[in-house]
Amino acid sequence: MPQQIRMWEVTPGDSLVEITSSGINLERRLESWLESDISMLDPDLMVIGRQVHIPSVGTIDLLCLDSKGDLVVIELKRGQTPREVTTQALDYASWVRDLGFEQIRDIASGYGQIEGVLEEAFEARFNRQLPEVVLNLNHRSLIVAESMDDSTERIVRYLSDLGVPINIATVQHFRGRNGQEMLAQVFLVEPEVAAAKAQSGSKRPTTTVSQLNAMAEANGVGELYARFNSNIPGGMSPVAQTPGRRALRVVDGNDRWVAVFFIEVHRSSAENGLNFRLNGIRLMNRFGITKERLDAILPENRFAMDSTNWQQATDEEIANWVGYQGYFRTVDEVDKFIDGLRAAAGH
Repeated sequence: MPQQIRMWEVTPGDSLVEITSSGINLERRLESWLESDISMLDPDLMVIGRQVHIPSVGTIDLLCLDSKGDLVVIELKRGQTPREVTTQALDYASWVRDLGFEQIRDIASGYGQIEGVLEEAFEARFNRQLPEVVLNLNHRSLIVAESMDDSTERIVRYLSDLGVPINIATVQHFRGRNGQEMLAQVFLVEPEVAAAKAQSGSKRPTTTVSQLNAMAEANGVGELYARFNSNIPGGMSPVAQTPGRRALRVVDGNDRWVAVFFIEVHRSSAENGLNFRLNGIRLMNRFGITKERLDAILPENRFAMDSTNWQQATDEEIANWVGYQGYFRTVDEVDKFIDGLRAAAGH
């Protein structure tokens, strides 16, 4: 049944006086309150967009990032029916699921309340760098309303039990005897419980190092994958990715970790070899090599990759784009590439 919030004032005489909820058309004011202080819902959020328009879908009331770099859709009920509010929240979630680094940054850049670029705002908010390589691995939706009916609560609780990352926050307005306004909120499903259920039902789990090793062996590229991992040049940091991918990062000119190379284990096979994608601009800048030298150390079984296949490419990189994808088929090809980078780095 819909949750009811009750509050009491403790008087100087140590008695209790119930503060009744006041009807003030809360949802009309709530969006602005949440935008100014989203910690009312979750201290681990920052707002990156308000009234974000989605072509042919609708408009997200508030779009947020949490400290892990996952998107959170905040949708106000605004008198909608149970079917409308849950369908809309799920529709928005299906759209944000596939947003990449540049798309998220574009949304944030169009939001007037963020100072500087998204990376700077994120680091100022959470005291950590924006995780470009693993940005938006998961996402979740939060429906916010002054009151919620039985049907909507039943639908959302059912979806949450199935591992769908959706929840309800009921927010009510109170006015004390001295006229002071107060807000109180309660979640339908405790956030920690909702997160655990969503993780258990996630379709996009992070692949561990051991899982990647096993996948490489099963796909017939175990020796190539092991050879690559055992000779990673200094300055390149490996990160296990999802699904079936390993990323190599470097520090760019802005002292920020960025992805430069992806080993696509899940797309590899004994017949084709070890699949890779690389950002040539970042690789050349990091190791101080020319395009001609990069071409010389790459395997022959490679072809140019368009910048649209690298979601995190910056405008400057796109303007001068060099990117490749292809396959390492032999240990000698792996060694030639790694040794070429090591020589350029002076290792």
